[in-house]
Amino acid sequence: MYRTIEREAPALVVGAGAAGLAAALRLYDEGVTDVAVAADSFKGGTSRNSGSDKQTYYKLSLSGATPDSPRAMAADLFVGGCVDGDVALSEAALSAKAFYYLCEAGVPFPRTPFGEYAGYKTDHDEKGRATSVGPYTSAVMSEKLEKKARDRGILFLDGLRLVKIAVSEGRVCGAVFLDLDACEKGDPRFVLIRTQVVILATGAPAGMFYDSVYPECQTGASGAAFEAGARGQNLTEWQYGMASLSPRWNVSGSFMQAIPRFY
Repeated sequence: MYRTIEREAPALVVGAGAAGLAAALRLYDEGVTDVAVAADSFKGGTSRNSGSDKQTYYKLSLSGATPDSPRAMAADLFVGGCVDGDVALSEAALSAKAFYYLCEAGVPFPRTPFGEYAGYKTDHDEKGRATSVGPYTSAVMSEKLEKKARDRGILFLDGLRLVKIAVSEGRVCGAVFLDLDACEKGDPRFVLIRTQVVILATGAPAGMFYDSVYPECQTGASGAAFEAGARGQNLTEWQYGMASLSPRWNVSGSFMQAIPRFY
């Protein structure tokens, strides 16, 4: 028999990655100091568990003499056909602000003695917008953001798996989670969090990666949003690549182009 525990939060972020933690911190900075963050595991997710020979962070060019602009970056994002123009422009215009927020949180992106954040060129990018702190850039980002959030006293609800977003009269009124820790102890229960704001930061739909993602903790929860009536848009920005299991390592595009065959 399942039991249900009820809680309340003025705003709820679902997801343990860099995006969810940054959203919680931004809400805190805007005065929503009792925001809660819920996740399957704060050591799980794609941010903490993905890596490659050079993980790249992409933003407006902030060094050198090559001219750049939000409009130019938006055009490059839009030309791939996977994002609407207004979203591309917003992403480009706010990319520097989001990047500096990570720097202030302690992510050690490389910079020159003059304060320029060094960049390099990637495929289809002539502006040198890319930067990196190494093979686990996203892990470092999420670790620094988590520390900042915990230092501020933001509520962390670990071991909760989202199963349903509750809707009443067309508006969000809460979220239902399965308590994973309680289930492991033989005391299965649900947790209902009453809230009018749910920020879903769980990545792509888990089902399509069921047989292709390693480690298995990299799941998503988009289905809960669709069941609640949300409409999906701009959801096609993901990438498949070869990876090894031991050590856990994703192979970058440059290696993929150079290696003649796989064994």
